[in-house]
Amino acid sequence: MATDWTEARRASLRAFCDCIFPSLPQADDPHGFWARKASDFGIDLVTAQTIDSALAEPVRTGLVGLLDAFAQLGLASVPAAVAEQTIRGVAASSVEAAQGVLGLQQLVLSLCYALPDAAGQNPNWPAISYPGPVRAAKPSEKRIKPLEVEVDELTLEADVCIVGSGAGGGVIAGELSKRGLKVVVLEAGGYFAEGDFNQLEMWAYQNLYWRGGFNPTADNTVSVISGATLGGGTTVNWHNCVRTPSWVRQEWEQKHGLTGLAGDAFERQLDGVLERI
Repeated sequence: MATDWTEARRASLRAFCDCIFPSLPQADDPHGFWARKASDFGIDLVTAQTIDSALAEPVRTGLVGLLDAFAQLGLASVPAAVAEQTIRGVAASSVEAAQGVLGLQQLVLSLCYALPDAAGQNPNWPAISYPGPVRAAKPSEKRIKPLEVEVDELTLEADVCIVGSGAGGGVIAGELSKRGLKVVVLEAGGYFAEGDFNQLEMWAYQNLYWRGGFNPTADNTVSVISGATLGGGTTVNWHNCVRTPSWVRQEWEQKHGLTGLAGDAFERQLDGVLERI
């Protein structure tokens, strides 16, 4: 459902973005970082697009309502100091308002520091000494050949259907396949391998994460960031996998009643996991 972006809503959003990422006087500003406000490089426009394309209900409606409240309070027509006080006042008015202000602020700041321009650069990167992508993505052979469904209906026969190819689904599919079962894994996300990764945050959010990475809970208190690509979270997360120390497993058994962890049987399970990874 697209938002009716009236001029009042756009003006309120522009004023909010410029309060969160303002233009400040600074004598020593070789990169123009302090002088540049959010709307100078289109953050308000991209934020509006993100609200429509990446945020589910009721979060989207809640943020639009927040912008309507700002419009009624004249956020776009008051000096910066008054606008900041207005935002604080709205945030203090209710728990829901505070959550909405925080969520919108996080979205704006993420875009300010991650959104690339047409040349693949962000104007704020030089000021924070971030070089951006250090090498070009190189196409590489993809070892998996997914069956891409391009028709309205498709019938496949299998013993097991697994939804999702992440840490749970991928492991289960592999184990069942080794036991001779015919397995179909359904994955809604695309297939991206090492050669596709271009070291750009916004590209990654848009292509590898569920709902673009901006997916707060209904009460806007927690941001759920989950992979939505072949491999799920195992593609987008960094992992450090070590053998669980024997003393930890003994503690789990003795203090917490998790039987079967301290013996040789569980040791063999760990051997299998470490050999696989």
